[in-house]
Amino acid sequence: MEGDNFSEIQSHWFTPLQMLELDACTRCQECVAACPVVRAGIPDGAMERIEVWRRTCSPINRLKSFLLKKSESGSDLTALFESLFRCTTCGICSVVCESGISTTSLWESMRGAGRELGFKDAAVEKTAEIITQMKNPYAMTSKIRSAWIPDDIKGAEFAPVGFFAGCTIAFRQPELGQAALRILTLSKTNFCMLGPSESCCGSFLFRTGSMNEYSGTILTMIQDFEKLGVKLVLFLCAGCLKTATVDWPRLYGRSLPFKTIPFSVFLRDLIKENKIIFSSRHKLRVLYHDPCHGGRQLMHHLGKDWVFQAPRDVLTAIPGLELFEYSENREFSACCGAGGGVKTGDPALAQSIAHEKFDFIQRINIDILASTCPFCRRNLDDARIGSGLDIEVLDVIELVDRFMDKENY
Repeated sequence: MEGDNFSEIQSHWFTPLQMLELDACTRCQECVAACPVVRAGIPDGAMERIEVWRRTCSPINRLKSFLLKKSESGSDLTALFESLFRCTTCGICSVVCESGISTTSLWESMRGAGRELGFKDAAVEKTAEIITQMKNPYAMTSKIRSAWIPDDIKGAEFAPVGFFAGCTIAFRQPELGQAALRILTLSKTNFCMLGPSESCCGSFLFRTGSMNEYSGTILTMIQDFEKLGVKLVLFLCAGCLKTATVDWPRLYGRSLPFKTIPFSVFLRDLIKENKIIFSSRHKLRVLYHDPCHGGRQLMHHLGKDWVFQAPRDVLTAIPGLELFEYSENREFSACCGAGGGVKTGDPALAQSIAHEKFDFIQRINIDILASTCPFCRRNLDDARIGSGLDIEVLDVIELVDRFMDKENY
């Protein structure tokens, strides 16, 4: 890697602000203490990544690389990119950073630059290829993307409310989407969906710097929602929500023609309007887990009320439900371990991180662990099976669907 080549690639992936952020790190080590990967026993961390990159792009190193026609930081960069693909991109390092560095976007830029420099992860490349070709990460044909939709539930052809299911609901957790459609139907919400033309939101590709060949698919979905008269789009998946809220407008080049709304916010509004009525009291002890992508990574975009308070308000509206909290919650919530491609690339690490969440559960008596992210739900349920605990891991939408008084609609 020659110095001028590195400089060119860096300028392509890094904004001027990010270049300043690289120099802003004071090595206070707050990020190291908070990192879920470090807590799982792997000596990674934001501080070391920034130091390696900063050292590599220093004028002295770039001059050496240019004169010697080889990189002076090759082994360091290899270790850096291995570290990046162990990162869940949870963003806790950004929250605790005393310099206010936006680390999550920094890691995404590093991953993108790394791919261009030739540092590629085989599992990531394979998944990116599948998404680009099949429009989902599960290598499923688009012909069955709508197979999860019940025959007796039909959305409108045109409507002001759109519902984006996402790949994991369409192909792996259809019960979440079916619960959402029942609620929308019973509450007489006028909604529509993209149906078979819905494709992957592109979250994985944005997070790994693999977006180039897929941008047209996302632009088409944005235009399709606009053609359907949609003014707001509901998202059950935290990853899809973050991608549509943060990444789609950048790709689109301007504000989206619709609002992106967490489904829990819409549920809260339906409850306030008495369009959701619950059955008699059910004594339940529920612990809530804040997803990273739908929580702290969106709190500055959508507001803390929408991303943190809304799901809690929905849960406490269920008669007889007692809500419990992790000691680390809201913007300081500990990651479940599934994000950033780690569930795919290093499932053992993902489970190791998730088991820390269950160390806390073993000290309290709960019936249900709830969240608002299909990936959190899956990884935490895998950890539940491994722990042997007799609890349920559910999405908030499942609890609302379970305890709605459907006989009175």
